Amino acid sequence: MNRVLEGLARAWQFIRDVVTVLRPCRFSALVVTAGAALLFSGQGQEFTVRLPAEGLGKTLWFDLCVFLWAFQSWYWARLLLDLTFGDRDAPLAHPRPGRIRAIIVHTPRIIAAGSYLVAAAVCALTGTWLIGVALAIEGALFYAFLVLRKTLVASFAGNAAGWKRVLLVRREGAGRGLRSLPLLSIAILAATLACAAVLTAWACRDAVDFGWTFGAAAVPFLGFSMLVPVGSLLVLWSSPGGRRRIGEAAAGEVDTRGGYPVISLLVLLAIVWSFFPALDNHALRTLPKAQPVAPIRLDDALERWQAQAPRQSDGRSNLVVVATAGGGLRAAYWTATVLGAIQDRVAAFNRQLFAVSGVSGGSLGAAVYVTLASGEVSLSDRTGNCGDMGAGTGRIECAGQAVLSQDFLAPPFAALLFPDLMQRFFPVGFPDRAQALEQSWELAWRRAGFGEDVWGERGFRALWPEGRFVPALLLNSTHVETGKRVIASNLDVAGAPKVFRDAYDLYELLPAGAEIRPSTAAHTSARFTYLSPAGTLADRTHLVDGGYFENFGAVTAREVLKAATDRLGRGKVRPVAVLISNDPELGEGDLPRADPQQPQAAARETWAAEALSPLRALLHTRDARGLLAASELRAFAEENGGAYFQFRLCREAGPAPALGWVLSGESEDVMRKALRSGACGNVQQLKDLLDALRS
Repeated sequence: MNRVLEGLARAWQFIRDVVTVLRPCRFSALVVTAGAALLFSGQGQEFTVRLPAEGLGKTLWFDLCVFLWAFQSWYWARLLLDLTFGDRDAPLAHPRPGRIRAIIVHTPRIIAAGSYLVAAAVCALTGTWLIGVALAIEGALFYAFLVLRKTLVASFAGNAAGWKRVLLVRREGAGRGLRSLPLLSIAILAATLACAAVLTAWACRDAVDFGWTFGAAAVPFLGFSMLVPVGSLLVLWSSPGGRRRIGEAAAGEVDTRGGYPVISLLVLLAIVWSFFPALDNHALRTLPKAQPVAPIRLDDALERWQAQAPRQSDGRSNLVVVATAGGGLRAAYWTATVLGAIQDRVAAFNRQLFAVSGVSGGSLGAAVYVTLASGEVSLSDRTGNCGDMGAGTGRIECAGQAVLSQDFLAPPFAALLFPDLMQRFFPVGFPDRAQALEQSWELAWRRAGFGEDVWGERGFRALWPEGRFVPALLLNSTHVETGKRVIASNLDVAGAPKVFRDAYDLYELLPAGAEIRPSTAAHTSARFTYLSPAGTLADRTHLVDGGYFENFGAVTAREVLKAATDRLGRGKVRPVAVLISNDPELGEGDLPRADPQQPQAAARETWAAEALSPLRALLHTRDARGLLAASELRAFAEENGGAYFQFRLCREAGPAPALGWVLSGESEDVMRKALRSGACGNVQQLKDLLDALRS
């Protein structure tokens, strides 16, 4: 027992020595740790999934930014340790000087190696093995250079005088201040601070251009590298004698136990600022000088639809309502693929489709489809192609995929790490990451080959031209303060409270006469957790992702289908419900059935059951509510002489596409093939739906 206690005491002593050394350079270590936590998360791994398809330029930017992060982490850790403890050859007043000196020497190197290790591991996890191996080799070479650095400097400068000594050797007798640093170290310090200032200004001015220049893989590493110098200077400033070391040189012993907790104070400051609503920079974007467009009454929309809807052989018209589930860009791409493929095969589909109810990424895909199917956008202006045209990809499907095959992760993350982060400490109205994401959706049309500004300066309701029918959109979000639905639509939601029960009309929550862009309307439904902030409304209440209320959009779809069927008469229309889901975890037993069945048994979750059961229940209730709504949608359609169809992704179709705002080429191929393979039953569903639309 004595040996055990003695071993524990020695271990605790070693930990205290490590903490003593880490305290001055803690910001470098903290950024590497936080970066690893982010990049190893499910969403964080998406940053590198697209890298192999983006070409040599983006790969080189990625490599350079990883190096910059590793270099900054090492340089600022090394600098603060030298300023705190002196050069490695200087005497050290400590009970264990040998151990402390060894920790001082190795800590910056380990932090730098950790940066490379994080990047290489993320590449390995996302399947980009070649890039990961290259990073591992580069990291090993960089570590070897750091080990040999002192020897190389000594052999190069030696006893030399003149420019070599000024460039590489610390000034003698100048204490431990920044002014005592060799000229090369001062130049590096100034360059990193200037670089951080320039990149921050660029990201504040145009986060989309910033993000697309470097790419999703490079942006987080570049952002981390720019955080290190600013945070490290604040740590230095907060330490005893810190201001003297930043300004005039200060000699003598430094007490590393004192100072104030600058990082904790920064977090506290950010929390305090969050209590001031006037400093919130997440207000919904409105379109200045836009001509407000009146909403369409539900009865008027039904009359327009009925006047142009083709009649089937039995004299009825197919009244199609689509519900499309949330799931980030995966949901958007899958929705545009499914709806575009149907439209390409049945030209009259958009005349039979009355409305699309979308949630989250499904709302984005639905908005892209309706824009393309409205006839207001010329497909002949497009250049290039997408996917394998020989496999049956038509013009609408191809165009939707081209718009959504962009990097929508880099711009909002650039805004998150630069202007949005600054807003937490300098609340002067910086542009936020929501604006960056919406602007990337607007510019994606031009990058897809459309010449005109399709979404940038057009109001959402302007997508529906006067006197001509275009399928309606009902984009569902969640009201934070009440938990109820908020619906963005061209229809008059507020004017039909008996149809859209207990739901808000988004336009009623905007300033009087305000208009929003299609990108903003879609984003109100797709405020993906934390990557998109909660949107602030005119009354200072907030919107978040529609999936918090119900992730399939089936509640709203059923309300529309029922109201339309009741108003037009069951003898005149055939209700057709289509559900587009994208969660590969949904199995056959989870799908809405024609005949009600008992729920399937679920896997047990016994770990920390007492503490986590309430949270697990809340999260699982959301999914269960969506499945229940989908079952009710199917039941209504079939019980009223109609039909129900579902298109889904499943594990058998291939690796699950990433859940976020960027897709790899492999994920796009999985979804294109999933519509044309028998793995998920989509081929048969598509055939049956096409037969129903053509009959």
